[in-house]
Amino acid sequence: MNLFPLANRLQTASLGIKGKTLFLEMMPADSSSAILLRNPLAGTKIDHELPDYFYTNFQLIVRSLGYDDGALLVKQVVAAMTFGELELEGQSFKFCRARTLPVAFPLSKGNLVEYNVTFDCAYCEAT
Repeated sequence: MNLFPLANRLQTASLGIKGKTLFLEMMPADSSSAILLRNPLAGTKIDHELPDYFYTNFQLIVRSLGYDDGALLVKQVVAAMTFGELELEGQSFKFCRARTLPVAFPLSKGNLVEYNVTFDCAYCEAT
């Protein structure tokens, strides 16, 4: 899945800056407050009976210096990433919505907290 349109949506909503506080697939270890969007490791399945139509998931990870700050940011990001029918930069979404509530877990270094949310989405390549 092309995550760039979703990252652009978050940047437009002033929730992150691509390459500084908003990342795709990998977040630098020295980022203390950031958002990461990751494709599933198994990739997006292809249904050859429905060309160019995909049902997939991705992970949203929010890293923060503190529990409360992270809880607020993940709430804002989840709200921005939850939508119904919408066209974004060549992808026509049927929906994008959280499958799970945010799960917080501490990182071992620096007392940072990360929140993880799994999103489901259905989309097709816009024509």
